[in-house]
Amino acid sequence: MEHSRSSPTPADPERAAFHEHFARSFSDPRFDALRDAVAALEELAWRQYCEQRQAQPGH
Repeated sequence: MEHSRSSPTPADPERAAFHEHFARSFSDPRFDALRDAVAALEELAWRQYCEQRQAQPGH
């Protein structure tokens, strides 16, 4: 499942909810210089989440 590093599209509410939850942990201005790294980490976390969901029975 491929997703953009930019903000999630409104067409994918589950991804948008994931982004909002993840971004709360990095809202401190001290993370501003690390936005690209945080975005890469979020992408990795999202992919892992999707892979785990696909591995579960019934998904």
